[in-house]
Amino acid sequence: MTICGCSLPRPLWEQPLDFRPDSGEPMKIGIMLRHYEQQDGGVKVYTKRILPLLFSLGAQHEYLLIYRNPKLIGTYADYPNVEEVAAAMPGTVLWDQIAVPWVTRKRQLDLIFNPKFTIPLFVKYRTAFVLHGSEWFAIPEHFRLYDQWYFKRFVPLYCRRATGFVAVSNAVKADVVKYVGVDPNKVYAIHNGFDPSLFKPVHDQQQRQSVRAKYRLPEHFILWAGQIESRKNVARLLRAFAQIKDEIPHHLVLAGEHRWSSTAELRVIKQSGLDGRLCFPGWITHSDLPTVYSLAELFAFPSLYEGFGIPLVEAMACGCPIVTANTCAPPEVTDGAARLVDPLNVEDIAAGMRDVLSDPALRDQLVAKGLERATAFSWDKCARGLLDMFEDLH
Repeated sequence: MTICGCSLPRPLWEQPLDFRPDSGEPMKIGIMLRHYEQQDGGVKVYTKRILPLLFSLGAQHEYLLIYRNPKLIGTYADYPNVEEVAAAMPGTVLWDQIAVPWVTRKRQLDLIFNPKFTIPLFVKYRTAFVLHGSEWFAIPEHFRLYDQWYFKRFVPLYCRRATGFVAVSNAVKADVVKYVGVDPNKVYAIHNGFDPSLFKPVHDQQQRQSVRAKYRLPEHFILWAGQIESRKNVARLLRAFAQIKDEIPHHLVLAGEHRWSSTAELRVIKQSGLDGRLCFPGWITHSDLPTVYSLAELFAFPSLYEGFGIPLVEAMACGCPIVTANTCAPPEVTDGAARLVDPLNVEDIAAGMRDVLSDPALRDQLVAKGLERATAFSWDKCARGLLDMFEDLH
């Protein structure tokens, strides 16, 4: 194991926020950032948006950032209340349970926080983490056997041993209380946020044309975004699209990457004759996402399970009407601003897409409600909720 700690020049594109400390007793908080280099999915977006807000809104606290990769040291060097170290050790469990306690053993932390779902189990200080979903309990069959074993054994252990933890929606909180049996008083339901300065309707025609050309997007399209895997329900979405494709001029754009469990989805593509009506642009750059949402005439997101679904908020903020599942968190997040469908019913998914695309009044209603609903979410509000939890746990 290699442990490093130093200060490198901060990237010019990321400037620190003004310090506006909340009240509260000062703490020394360690933050586990093994996942900081992962693909630009939900957890990394969450982490990168929340950290600067914690450092500024909770400026009375000291923060120790713990990376796996020493090259990341200096990422937050401009914050005077931040220290950065790295502990290089292979393996997720070894890093969590050996490297983190080793690098923090003499630092007298009050709390260690992981924006993901693990904690060191054998430490004296208080611990907290973020549970971004409970799909491991609700739909375990959509995970590899090893993952099923790991989630069944370890996630409940983390939930029980943590001093407290975040559930990103009331739906996740209800699930973890149901499946794990934890005390609901130690579970803090704190919604995710989004960046309203970035995610808003894009009307600039030059920008729209540029992004359309960059990703080779068709003139009319339905958008889906995420990791193409079985629990995202892409196979049923494809079958539903096949049912209505002759009624509409739209293509279906699947923005994301294929995962190990996308076999069924690929089979549907081959069997349905949809090849000429599907587009696979891969990952969309975060800065281009608002334009893609704005170009789309519908965001179809009928996942089997979503613990929150940040893309739902982003789509609403960009004025894109939504068809999504009537289960788990989407009804809570959209709150009347989406056409809800049964994710297990192909005909219902098809009917939902058909209704929104064929009814201008319904579309306008969903767009207006979505723009309003999106204002209920912010990273600032999320960060303040985390700081309140830290102080409760202290």
